[in-house]
Amino acid sequence: MFSHSQKNFAPLKFWLIKVLQNQKKRLIISLLLALLTAISAMGLLALSGWLITATAITGLAITAGTAVLLDIYRPGGGIRFFALSRTVGRYFERLHSHDMVLRVIAGFRLTLFTGLMDLPVQQLRNTEDSEWLSRLTADLDNLDSLLLKLLLPPIVVISSVLLLVVFISFFWLTLGVTFGVITLLLGSIYFSFFTRKTSQISSDYARQINQARSQTIEHLQGQLELQAAHLQQADQARLVSSLSEIGKSQLKLNRHIANAQLIVNICHGLLVIAVAIAALFAYQNQLVSGPVAVMLFLAVFGLGELLLNLPGQLGQWGRTRYAAERLQPLAEHAASEKSTLAELERLSMMLADHPKVISSIDTAFAFELNPSECLLISGRSGSGKSTLANILAGLEIPDSFITPYQLLINGIPLRIDQTQAWHKQIGYLTQQNSIIAATLYSNLTLGLNDIDEHKLWQALTLVELDDWAKQLPAGLHSWLGDTGSQLSGGQARRICLARLLLKETKLILLDEPFNGIDTEMAERIWQRLYPQWQDKMLIVLMHDRPAFFPAIDNQQMFEINLD
Repeated sequence: MFSHSQKNFAPLKFWLIKVLQNQKKRLIISLLLALLTAISAMGLLALSGWLITATAITGLAITAGTAVLLDIYRPGGGIRFFALSRTVGRYFERLHSHDMVLRVIAGFRLTLFTGLMDLPVQQLRNTEDSEWLSRLTADLDNLDSLLLKLLLPPIVVISSVLLLVVFISFFWLTLGVTFGVITLLLGSIYFSFFTRKTSQISSDYARQINQARSQTIEHLQGQLELQAAHLQQADQARLVSSLSEIGKSQLKLNRHIANAQLIVNICHGLLVIAVAIAALFAYQNQLVSGPVAVMLFLAVFGLGELLLNLPGQLGQWGRTRYAAERLQPLAEHAASEKSTLAELERLSMMLADHPKVISSIDTAFAFELNPSECLLISGRSGSGKSTLANILAGLEIPDSFITPYQLLINGIPLRIDQTQAWHKQIGYLTQQNSIIAATLYSNLTLGLNDIDEHKLWQALTLVELDDWAKQLPAGLHSWLGDTGSQLSGGQARRICLARLLLKETKLILLDEPFNGIDTEMAERIWQRLYPQWQDKMLIVLMHDRPAFFPAIDNQQMFEINLD
């Protein structure tokens, strides 16, 4: 049981340590403000009960002809103090706690993105976008519960119970100790049983929401294909089934929380009755006065306000633990030591028996490329061109020297810890157009610093987009829509080519560079771009060698056919 609890708590402990490292003072202040609010609420109720009871007894005594002196000013002042401190404490506690949570989440986000930036590119590409979306939005939002629902409320309840024990013990030690032991014992059993009961349900609920989100994204992205194959209704039925499962899990979780709330209310009611009986016994045996007996009873009754929301808050345990588990590997991803890489002077590659490059199974091939040389790799769809492009771009790195391929930089095999240094020396245009939801300027200067606008216009001119850009409402600073929704395929492709022109690199790698561009325009653009890259190593991957390409002379222009 202990090892299970430890495993359950380990992911949350990781993130709690992060909080304590950066927000320890703010956490203590939030805890003190929450405790002030709780104590003021109980104090207000208890002292009001004392004053009402004392006033009633005094009135009865005066009616009976007994001279009694009652100071109503000090307890009245105490009541006003508790009322004011409760209001002020609650206001500043909410204000400070939410400010702290925003700072904590910002810190979590920084930790996660730092880990994300250090992940190998291959791992990033192999993980679906919907999965990253779930981790960096929904899972991160679920970590909000760590402080406001799982940490502060239980600590405030335990602290309030301990202070209440001290307060009761001041009047009657036996009652105070007995109340403390019973309350803390019941609380420990309740916490262990309730979290164990709801943890898996809450975790499954969070997992089902993430799965439904991924399915919804896939459904929306594949609308055209689903409609063409008449599978839209079947896929919608799958989504409806997933949403139904989410509803069932939520209903089950809510039922457990409601039952837990009932148990809390019953236990608290029994404690209040027990304390009331004990206080009455103490009053009858002249251990405490009547007003004090009522005050003790109402102080314990006031504890119910703190317990009211506790089951709902602890019901988030499973969801928060699930999120913490999923985000922890990314946050603790050790930043690998970045190795330097010599400036590219000679590029070599050997390939044999690669399962994704069919022609290499029968015949191994190798090439060496120097500055001012161009290599055309041609082949039909499925022949392995994109696989070769990924190898050349350092997106697939062999784990050992016994592999079907090797990429050598200046005669030395490229290692996985050198990929970031390698990416700085190459410009890679993939088959997909990478357009972000931003302005034309931001898309052109993506990953670049201090670019002169004159160079941007030069690049746009070379790809025949300058007239189009001048007609945009805000020129270079015009919004291109979400993922370039306001662009045609050819325009998006030419923006990607222009971006590549602005990057200072040693190697230019082009995978189907003229996708979406008609042949005549492709020829004009190539005639302008090729001279710009004359001093670089150039590798172009296409289905067929275009007629406008330079002749293969095996001196400056080479070709490898994968068919």
